[in-house]
Amino acid sequence: MIKQTDEQIRKIILLEYQNRLNKTSKNPEVHIYNFPKLKEIDNKIILKNVKYLINENLVRGGIDEEGENMFPWITKLTPLGIKLVEKESIRDN
Repeated sequence: MIKQTDEQIRKIILLEYQNRLNKTSKNPEVHIYNFPKLKEIDNKIILKNVKYLINENLVRGGIDEEGENMFPWITKLTPLGIKLVEKESIRDN
């Protein structure tokens, strides 16, 4: 398993949804658990980070439960999430 920090995981998720918003995603239909950069991360860690993004009002989404399985989903970035992604993009350049 690849070790990623929570901040790195959140950034990967936010950037992918920013790309989807801009219609520049290479994986527009791929579920969060299968994002190429997250594919080897434990699903429990991904779920924890999606919950954080939802609770911090950075994305709109939810968690569907089917038995013991939980499936996070995100519909879009919030204005706060967009602002954070743009701020991070400026800092990375």
